[in-house]
Amino acid sequence: MRNNKFKLLTCFLIIISILLVDTSLNAFAASVTKAEYTMKKDKVTYKDNNGKVRGIVFFQYPVIKGETSAAKKINDVLKKESKAYMQNENAETLKEYAEAAIDNNGFYSEDEQYYYKTNCNVTYNDNSIISLHMKNGWYAGGVYNQTDFGYTFDLKSGDKLELKDVASGNPTTIKNNILAAAKKYLTSNSDFDKKAYDYIRSCKLKDYKFYLSKGKVYICFESYELGRGNGWDIFPIKSKY
Repeated sequence: MRNNKFKLLTCFLIIISILLVDTSLNAFAASVTKAEYTMKKDKVTYKDNNGKVRGIVFFQYPVIKGETSAAKKINDVLKKESKAYMQNENAETLKEYAEAAIDNNGFYSEDEQYYYKTNCNVTYNDNSIISLHMKNGWYAGGVYNQTDFGYTFDLKSGDKLELKDVASGNPTTIKNNILAAAKKYLTSNSDFDKKAYDYIRSCKLKDYKFYLSKGKVYICFESYELGRGNGWDIFPIKSKY
């Protein structure tokens, strides 16, 4: 009888401990306003016969500290994004180009390096939101291309946020703000790039690439996307934060 009572008491104490830990984690998640993180870089390199790196593929991203379900959710998303990036068509093509250039001494100079890389900069980390500016570059002996995009997450839920969640105004106002900012951005010395503007106008709100900064949301377009050469186009609109 005593053994049964002891077992019941032990089980009760274990259940109470689990509930207390879960409550504590939930309370922490509800109160978190900024994320603590470390930066990670997944990479592969391609070296010549002298051991010099002549080709590199890498993807940089933060790893959120903590044991909350939100932190795990964010980390899982970014880890999955990195894995897909390291195995995508651009990464495989870079490998082929780098290995061929190494085998055939096809570089323009002794210091030339081919790359497919994405650097990450945390541009906002407050109000239970973290936003990442991802700057991707490609070079393999020809034209340089760049793509800017972002990830923005809710630190309480771990959910990926959309433009409508962080930009100021309702969806109609946000779209109007984008078009007004685009018109100003695309006008230079009274010349207006209507073709680029029409492309921006044709995009749906959910399709715009963006990242959040204090007071601003930056709308991003990659090289050639607006028909303006191998540069890139970024302009801000007002944010809620």
